[in-house]
Amino acid sequence: MKTITIAHQKGGVGKTTLALNLAFCFADSARVALTDTDLQGSINSLGDLVSGVDLVSPEKVLGKQLKDHDLLIIDTPPYLTNRLSEFFAISDYVLIPTKPGFLDAMAIRATVALLREAMKKRPQLKAGIVLNMVLPRTSLTSEIRELLDGYELPVLETMIYQRVSYARSPVTNGVFYSEDDKAKAEIQSLADNILDQL
Repeated sequence: MKTITIAHQKGGVGKTTLALNLAFCFADSARVALTDTDLQGSINSLGDLVSGVDLVSPEKVLGKQLKDHDLLIIDTPPYLTNRLSEFFAISDYVLIPTKPGFLDAMAIRATVALLREAMKKRPQLKAGIVLNMVLPRTSLTSEIRELLDGYELPVLETMIYQRVSYARSPVTNGVFYSEDDKAKAEIQSLADNILDQL
């Protein structure tokens, strides 16, 4: 089983929406489990609205009780927690989403520092940064990319744009049940970027 953890200690960068949509994307060809480690429990509160993906508890994940899945996606809380290191320790890939703003891009420092510690212990751990909630036609994006390059982690080619279909996706079983072909293509491309690194 492969494990992808989505992490950024700042709230409002779209971790949960990406976790859900990646889970739905991969569920097309794999048995996917999704765990919500945020105390708010946004994903868990969706309950029956989520189909085709198994919602599992963080305790089950850390207790290594998942046997029948091909992929696990871990959604992490919008603050630093000592559990983040535990999840990095069992991950194959860490995705760090950031909005294309200077404060958001600088705020990932602490997450990157924890990630570097995990990579020292497990050199096979892969990671990447994705620009999320990008506004079209803004010149700021290229400046932010330059800033992100300083973290010496891959900045993924795919960018996820600000779209209404993403806001609706938690209650529509993801963007793949919407008519937004651009959103579908973005999530598929992001999934492909991650698989290329794995």
